[in-house]
Amino acid sequence: MNKCLSLTFSFLAALALSASAQSDPYAELSSYDFGKKSEMLAAIQQEIREAKPAAYPAIEAKLLAALAKPDATYACKKFVCEQLRIIGSEACVAPLLKMLNEEKSADVARLALENLPCKAVCDGLLAALKSSSGTIQLGIINTLAARHNQELVGVVKGYLGSGNAALVRASLQALGRVGGAGAVEALKSAQVAAEFEPLRERTLMDAAFNLAKAGDKGSAVAVFDQEFRKGKSQPAVIAALNGLVDFGGAKGLLVMCSALKDQQLPVALAAAKAAQRMESKAVTKELCAALPTLPAPVQVAVLRTLAERGDKSALPAVKTALGSDTEAVKVEAALAMEKVGNSSVVGDLIALATGEGDVAAAAQQTLGRINASGVNEAMTKMLDDTDAKKVRVAALTLKARADRAVVPQLMKMAGSEKSDIRGAALEALDGFAGADEMPALLALLEKADNKDKVSSVLWKATQALGTEDVRFAKLWTSASGCSEPTKVALISLASTGAGAESLKVVTDTFASGPAALKDPAARALFNWKSDAAVAPIVDVIAKTSDAKHKTLGARNIVRILNDRKCTWNAKKKTETLEKLLPLLDRPEDKKMVENAIETVKHPKK
Repeated sequence: MNKCLSLTFSFLAALALSASAQSDPYAELSSYDFGKKSEMLAAIQQEIREAKPAAYPAIEAKLLAALAKPDATYACKKFVCEQLRIIGSEACVAPLLKMLNEEKSADVARLALENLPCKAVCDGLLAALKSSSGTIQLGIINTLAARHNQELVGVVKGYLGSGNAALVRASLQALGRVGGAGAVEALKSAQVAAEFEPLRERTLMDAAFNLAKAGDKGSAVAVFDQEFRKGKSQPAVIAALNGLVDFGGAKGLLVMCSALKDQQLPVALAAAKAAQRMESKAVTKELCAALPTLPAPVQVAVLRTLAERGDKSALPAVKTALGSDTEAVKVEAALAMEKVGNSSVVGDLIALATGEGDVAAAAQQTLGRINASGVNEAMTKMLDDTDAKKVRVAALTLKARADRAVVPQLMKMAGSEKSDIRGAALEALDGFAGADEMPALLALLEKADNKDKVSSVLWKATQALGTEDVRFAKLWTSASGCSEPTKVALISLASTGAGAESLKVVTDTFASGPAALKDPAARALFNWKSDAAVAPIVDVIAKTSDAKHKTLGARNIVRILNDRKCTWNAKKKTETLEKLLPLLDRPEDKKMVENAIETVKHPKK
């Protein structure tokens, strides 16, 4: 019986689901409200996404039918208008225009109308504009402006004398967006209150730009010129400057040069930036000529422009700027050398890079990035300089530039009697020298007083030879003929290799190597990280009489066995620690091992 009921319910549920799938999503659209389930909206949107243009009219008709219902909610109207923006045609113009009479729905209707390619839209909006007021009127102005409707010019021109501040502002902005000769003339002749004069100037520039883009560059340039010479709004003057640069040809070059020296810093900075867009080679010449006479902030902007232009003829002027007394100018000149510099500036940049602060950082950055013929060769010559600081910068830069051709010279320098030259060379070779340099580095290690740095360079030079364990084994074999002090320096690297071959080298050396190597071998073993070293360490502790070895060995065993990476089970750990305990002499060492045994037997949860 329960089984039958279950089958009945399943059948009814499937039937209901089928009926829902076949229902018309448009039927209840007019009553849709925010917050309700929106399966019907998703179905309609999917239908629109998948439909071909030929199917749009049928969908549009169903949307308009929902819109026309007296009970259509605002949520319904908003959704319908959003879809009509995608598929709407002339058929939806009248219903949407009708919605402009409703304060709440006017905005969504306007947005739907904004991009419809129908003349009826503009005709209807212009008619509605003349009879509207308040926010609806302002919205219609914005929509007609977005459509660049030229007929709007004659209408809003009459609003400019209105006492309605919002209407005046919207009208000025609309004229700027519409552009064209009519809008330009309307804005030029407009008499507005003083508070709107800056806006009038700015929108006049917008209108002039639109006029130039429409093809009437001559008229636009005349407007830009007038504003640049007599304008009072700084943003408008800067816009005029940009207009002259973009559309004024030779006049634009003259204006840019003049504006560089303008007493208003924003105007001068705008001129320097605008020069980036000018193609004439004369621009670089004018910028370089003006550069030394300009205020520091403008010099910085001009140097940035010269770098962006990448014109190599700017090199002498930029090189002069490297000697500026103003740090910001020197920084920008150093950075500009990446684009305009050549090998001749390497020495200057290296000299700056030996200092501190932003100038040094900028010079160093450029040395690493400059891509011109002969740069690496010029840096290599600097390795022979008498100033050790310059030598260091040159060496490290060549390393950063991955110029392997310099390695032999760095190796020679690493054997210098001058400690600062030797140090600079080793710093550059660290991580740069390779396996080919191993024999020379071993020879260098033999002679070195402080072997730590050389052994570090040598170890990194083996990186291409395989795993760390293999690397150490090969390095140790290569050093078979070396002196005991050299082997002492190398055996400390065994714990870095930390593999079976490295471990064998250490244990064999401790067991049968020269006396001078026994302590270094033991200490290498006591630095081991893996549990493979535990048994050899226990053996060392059992055979040694050195109290320090016993202590160091015991500490490392406890550390290894407490490490989570240790693979031993509790029994094996306990047995090892219990075997170690009687081999120790110091009470504190015994106590450490006893505590370790207790921890293994009773681990903290």
